[in-house]
Amino acid sequence: MSRILTSAAYLRRYFKTLLQLGLLGLLAVLPYTWWWLHQSGDVAVERVVEAQAKGDFALFGSGVSQDFVDYKLRLYAAVKPDITAIGSSRVMQFRAACFRKSFLNMGGVAGNLAVLRSTIDAMLRIHKPDAVILGLDFWWFLPQWEARPFEEVPPTTGSYNYGWATLKKPWTWLLEGKISPAGLAAPFLPESAGGFRAGRYGIMAQQTDDGFGPDGSWYHSAQISGQQRPPDYQFQDTLKRVRHGLPPFYRARPDQQGPDAEHLDAFAEIWCRLRARGIQTFVFIAPLSERVLAAMREHPEDYPHLFSLRQALLARGIDVLDFTDPRAFASGDCEFIDGFHGGEVTYARILRDMADRWPALLSYVNMERLNAAIRDWKGHAAVRDPRVTALPETDFMQFNCPKRHP
Repeated sequence: MSRILTSAAYLRRYFKTLLQLGLLGLLAVLPYTWWWLHQSGDVAVERVVEAQAKGDFALFGSGVSQDFVDYKLRLYAAVKPDITAIGSSRVMQFRAACFRKSFLNMGGVAGNLAVLRSTIDAMLRIHKPDAVILGLDFWWFLPQWEARPFEEVPPTTGSYNYGWATLKKPWTWLLEGKISPAGLAAPFLPESAGGFRAGRYGIMAQQTDDGFGPDGSWYHSAQISGQQRPPDYQFQDTLKRVRHGLPPFYRARPDQQGPDAEHLDAFAEIWCRLRARGIQTFVFIAPLSERVLAAMREHPEDYPHLFSLRQALLARGIDVLDFTDPRAFASGDCEFIDGFHGGEVTYARILRDMADRWPALLSYVNMERLNAAIRDWKGHAAVRDPRVTALPETDFMQFNCPKRHP
């Protein structure tokens, strides 16, 4: 009996000691993880906004959260731009260099009409710009994507904090191979030996120069420079979505003959809200790659919410330009990031065509810079900027696209 009790006591002491060691290890690890995240800049929203707003060329590419509306709203409050571009990630390639007046790219703040409305309201409570460029995704006008477009919803918020989920990230990245053991030791290392770099906030910006620039636009450095294989290599993932009707390429039901009327009314209400505040509003339908558009045109009956969207908006008195087909404005697949995200040169072409169509936009746009970017970087997804990366653009999709080399 005494031997059994002794064994039980031993086990209790063993597990108590194990627990104590675990707690001691946790107490040692947590401060280091907090310090690592602080030094990497992954949760440094206040610091990056301060740096970007005062004119430093800093990139913010956090691995902690991709829901960055709070970051964009903070930057918007600091910049208070004369003109802004609003929409999903498909407007994030407009650059401030193409504008004469202060510009901020608010792309990525809206994934549907309800969130677009709430985010615009949040922006207007902070500052009223003189002009807004609104980029539309055709799937916004389908109930399968968003059931209640008039629903009151708050703007989405990120998770840039030091909570438990965030503190686990560096160790998760280490296990997944996204960072190396040396990367975990980066706070101790000089920049030349793999330490964290000044002017880069967040692990993506630190490692590959991916992130948001001071104008709120996004840089796809890892992909276009060949550091990482494109997630949508040769647009295969997007084409699969088209073939199988996967989001956001939902097919219309047989009874759907065009964009949904309630969704059209919801957007018209947003447009009227901006116009009523005296804000010049320029609306366009975002482009698709040639290959993806060709696949959709094989079954046009599946996508009436795209192919009749412009006419439906015009019928409601909304002037809109349709840039769905990149060939219509001399762009093409060599200038695309993936199957439905045009690159910087594509969006320079779009902005030039918009300024040609709407003279009111000319006072904001730097046509000389636009023309130079289009002339010098035809066939590229990005205009080379040594502040971002010294690496040249590659034929990252292997479409036999000619790329300039230094």
